Amino acid sequence: MPAGINLLGLLSPPQSATLSICTMPAPYDLTGRTAIITGSSSGNGRAIAIALAEAGVNIVGVDLNPHQPKGFEEDQPQTIDLVRDIYKVQSAFVQGDAAKEETWEKVVAAALQLNGRIDILVNNAGILGKVGPLHECTLAQWNRIMDVNLTAVFLGVKAVMPTMLAQEARPGSTRGTVITIASNAAHHGAPDKAPYCTTKGALVSLNKALAVDYGRQGIKSITVSPGIIATALNAQELADPSKCVNYRSQTPWPRFGRVDEVGSAVLFFASDASDYCNGTDFNMDAGYIVA
Repeated sequence: MPAGINLLGLLSPPQSATLSICTMPAPYDLTGRTAIITGSSSGNGRAIAIALAEAGVNIVGVDLNPHQPKGFEEDQPQTIDLVRDIYKVQSAFVQGDAAKEETWEKVVAAALQLNGRIDILVNNAGILGKVGPLHECTLAQWNRIMDVNLTAVFLGVKAVMPTMLAQEARPGSTRGTVITIASNAAHHGAPDKAPYCTTKGALVSLNKALAVDYGRQGIKSITVSPGIIATALNAQELADPSKCVNYRSQTPWPRFGRVDEVGSAVLFFASDASDYCNGTDFNMDAGYIVA
């Protein structure tokens, strides 16, 4: 067999090279990196912030309100306070609408003030919006869903990309990572949710375009597409068997997802463990789509 070729026909490392998993950096040690997370105050956004902070990531939260909405225990600290006090990372909060350019000017400034880098952008903010037949949806309702779910992602990527492109890649890693929370609704029709499904499908397509446009510059782009995730805000609705009986009956693993599972998925894609992933749409819905 020719030197340097293994049985799979792949290049083998030189004999002098040593490869030891034990001496490789921990893939989930992201100490010193900085992440921007939209919709950070509650639900998936809060869980994502906690997961990244636990790995050492500095957090810049973006939301319309720093406080958790009704449905949470009053003694629960705000997300930004939690990650700073418990996980001892740097943190900042920008109160504003992610669908407004002026908000992103403040967000980028806040992130750069922490350590001069923007390593991770998590586009999490989103709304379900108008629920009902499409012909009953007003233009104002349609535009608001498009603004929050889609335009905000465009503005976020547009705002952080100059910094990501200009900064040095971390050793053995990327210049930056863009992770967008889409939905399994990007891949199937959901009754009375046409505007929402439209935005989520667009996010999956945008992710692929970003992967092509920026992959060669060392910036990876990922979408995470959850199914129904149980939160404090929808707990009462999900407890009603009549609300989601079809979802449960059509899912091979009939349960709802948890916000910490979304946080874990985002942590994986933000880490060096996923550096060969780019343009990926990660579906996490217990098999609903394939059933």
